[in-house]
Amino acid sequence: MRRLQSDIGSKKGQMKNKSGIIKEQCLIGYDNAINFIPYYTSDVWSNDGKYFIFYCQKDGRISLNRYFSDDGRCEEVLDMGKWSSSYRAKNDPYADMVVSGHVRNTETVLVPFDNRICHISIPGKSSRFSKAVFPDDSELAGPFHVSDDGKYLAGVNYRRTDAKLEKTSIFVYDIGKEKILFLEEIDFWANHTQFFSNAEHILFCHEGPTETIPARLHLLEWRKGVHYPIYPQKHNSKGELVEFVGHEMPAGDKVVAVRYPVSRMEDFGIILVDPETKTGEFIDHDDYLHVASNAAGSLFVMDTCWWGNTKRKTEDQSDIFLYDNRTKKKHFLASVCCSMKNQIYHVHPRLNRAGDIVLATAKESVDLPNAKILYLELAV
Repeated sequence: MRRLQSDIGSKKGQMKNKSGIIKEQCLIGYDNAINFIPYYTSDVWSNDGKYFIFYCQKDGRISLNRYFSDDGRCEEVLDMGKWSSSYRAKNDPYADMVVSGHVRNTETVLVPFDNRICHISIPGKSSRFSKAVFPDDSELAGPFHVSDDGKYLAGVNYRRTDAKLEKTSIFVYDIGKEKILFLEEIDFWANHTQFFSNAEHILFCHEGPTETIPARLHLLEWRKGVHYPIYPQKHNSKGELVEFVGHEMPAGDKVVAVRYPVSRMEDFGIILVDPETKTGEFIDHDDYLHVASNAAGSLFVMDTCWWGNTKRKTEDQSDIFLYDNRTKKKHFLASVCCSMKNQIYHVHPRLNRAGDIVLATAKESVDLPNAKILYLELAV
């Protein structure tokens, strides 16, 4: 039975410091449970940074919770039992929670339920459905993403079908007015919508089989109703696609993304893309799967995988690294157990806005379902 490769305890301060930049580290969540956080592009922290939100499945029930970092306290916000009857829950009981969005300034969580959006008040510990309703034959997915000012929500609207996804629609929702402002079908499977600091610009991706997509990264100017690719992936002298890109995220006014290890190139790792010039700079070589950025775009956190052209070949084991784009230095942070069989077990490391706290999922072992949330406070 492979376990988390660190001396981690369930309370703050009970993990050995393996990196000079780690000030404090621990595992967070309820014991004997599956603790997980929404997709890594979602900002789970409160405005004042005193708590972050997470989900927990324990004793057969799923709940929304928050963790207060000052005193190491977990608090249940809401039982999520009603989501067991959603369309997506029949295949994945965690699917709706994983894609949920967080409105930091109003302490609200937005969760899809079929073709509706549910507003959950964290202080009120209550939920209600938005008056906005999407087409009856559709379902909302994502991941959801909330603009920096807390005004808008972006996500994806799928036709409700078990057939292969060929086209999806991107939506923009006015959170305060509970009104759908934009809903447009894209001529391919569009996903991973994320607002830039300019909320009229949205980063999104062409989702699907990685090795068949020559232009993964796209920008949508939703008020103008126009979208276009922002990074032409590399081809060889024969015109064959050799660079496969994904898991993108805004990084200041640029975009950081992974050049996957299945790329048929000598260098794979992370790239930094300039949407204006539609060019990319190779930043760091390693076996990366995901990358996330702080708000300024100066710090990146990554996890590793073990397939393709990787040097790592141990399944279900991932290393977490921090890359400081100011000093061009890379720091090893931790090794964790994970699984690719379900999104809740992907490591999905992410930084808070300042870039001094990392959160990631850490599965207890390959053989057991339980997981906690790895918390790393950094001196950066």
